[in-house]
Amino acid sequence: MRAPVWYAQDTRFSELMPGPALGEFMRVCPERPFGRGEHLFREGEPATHLHVIAHGQVKLVNFTPAGHERVIAVVGPDDFIGEAFVIGTEHYQLDAVAITDVSSCPMNRDQFAQLALHAPAFTVRFAEILATSLVRCRELLSHSLDPVKRRVAKVLLDQARRFGEPEPGGDVVSLETELRHEEIASLASATRVSASTAIAELRELGIVEGSRGSYRVSLAGLEAYVADDLG
Repeated sequence: MRAPVWYAQDTRFSELMPGPALGEFMRVCPERPFGRGEHLFREGEPATHLHVIAHGQVKLVNFTPAGHERVIAVVGPDDFIGEAFVIGTEHYQLDAVAITDVSSCPMNRDQFAQLALHAPAFTVRFAEILATSLVRCRELLSHSLDPVKRRVAKVLLDQARRFGEPEPGGDVVSLETELRHEEIASLASATRVSASTAIAELRELGIVEGSRGSYRVSLAGLEAYVADDLG
């Protein structure tokens, strides 16, 4: 039986971690670069490290029995990936592939023990971050039965908030993404056709413009749509 896939998003790690503890973490777990398309780890490899993403975007994927890629999540700065010592799995449960150039801070069990000894404030705040992530995971599970268009809107809203560039004089955000409709569909647990249809309908509502990885989205419009479930 496959072990559960684990990752933590929106942790605000660098913001919440006390300065001295963050400095000790960077000393013990220095950044490691990965080029676009490079694997941080592969499914089945020994789960030796938890990665704290410092820069760039990483997609977490596994494959269906037919060999089709299924995108589980897209993570970015301050997100945690890699089961390692967090849930005690022996092997990684998916592939982690750099979408852009990426820097991560890999941390193994021995390094975590070193931080616990020399920077106890780090371990306390780290535990708080993980607890908050658990609450967020429960909230996401509660939305798993939302209509497809709402799920797709949530994916676009999440991507725009985390990776978009605000345009001057309004709430419009430019989102340049490597994600294709197939990958957006996977993130929304939908088919490619239904995700494409949902994006087209969001365009008709005037809250999304563009396609093929280049979008302009209204944050207020998407937030209102998601909150009111207008679809």
